[in-house]
Amino acid sequence: MARSSDCRTDPAAVTVSLAAAAAVLEGRLSVLREAINEVDAQIHAVSERIRRLPRSMAECGDSEAPADERIDTGPTSSPGDRR
Repeated sequence: MARSSDCRTDPAAVTVSLAAAAAVLEGRLSVLREAINEVDAQIHAVSERIRRLPRSMAECGDSEAPADERIDTGPTSSPGDRR
């Protein structure tokens, strides 16, 4: 199917349009990077505060250690089984 003559686009106009869209996307990307950095800083601050909590406070209300802090108690557990 041949393109009709009225559907042709001006390469210069397309280039300008794409450059404008790229500029908008770069601006959004910058805003998102700033937001990610802020969230990362907040996560770090909260993690640091939690790390500094006295051990008894950190365990308050939590009678069992998280899975990644449990101790493997012997040969009866498989390598993937963390108790």
